[in-house]
Amino acid sequence: MTQQQDAIWQQIYSGKWYQTHHPQLVQARELAKRLSRELNQFPVSEVAKRQALISQLLPHAKNTVTGSDFACDFGINIYADKPVTMGNRVVILDAAPVSFGANVKIEDGVVITSLTHPLEAAKRKAGWQQACPVKIGDNVLLCEGCTVLPGAVIPAGAVIEAGKVVTR
Repeated sequence: MTQQQDAIWQQIYSGKWYQTHHPQLVQARELAKRLSRELNQFPVSEVAKRQALISQLLPHAKNTVTGSDFACDFGINIYADKPVTMGNRVVILDAAPVSFGANVKIEDGVVITSLTHPLEAAKRKAGWQQACPVKIGDNVLLCEGCTVLPGAVIPAGAVIEAGKVVTR
């Protein structure tokens, strides 16, 4: 990674506003989108092929299983040392780190986002964003259609009910 690449990631990780159109971010997102498309072409029954792509897409997420139609922004900011099982249509916007504890279960249609946009339309149009890490503890269940917002910390053993929004 070059100093310029380090600088943009340091800006993101420090919680400062950053330009989403930065060339290194665009390149990293394009790679993640390509790998996600490849992953989603294989049925869930093609375990070996899917796991090979998951390990490329999510290099810091060991023992992770995704359902169909998985999507993420970068993949490199998703962390899991222990098993994480995701259902179908799970989206993780990982500008800042998204960390999972052991034995996390994510049901269908869940969105986890570590980024936010400014309230001012001109700044949104210009591509400004801000990121804040998300932490999900051991043995958490994220039920169908729930949303986890930037900065949320979900304690071990929590169950987030279907359709709920976690803000902190």
